[in-house]
Amino acid sequence: MEAEGWPSMKWERFRGESQREYYRRANEIQQIIEGFRMGRYRGATADQMERRLIRLQEQALEPEVLSA
Repeated sequence: MEAEGWPSMKWERFRGESQREYYRRANEIQQIIEGFRMGRYRGATADQMERRLIRLQEQALEPEVLSA
């Protein structure tokens, strides 16, 4: 869901990152940014979300372990 009036953003896929992992990471980034735009985070939660956002933008998620 795009917050009205805010431009959409895109992120590059990391080398070795599967398409599924990329979509999961990009979706989480989008959700965090939307949360900031809508004022959902305050205090310690905002600090945690900012750190999570930075990690997501700098490195791929750990690959999902699929159970058989």
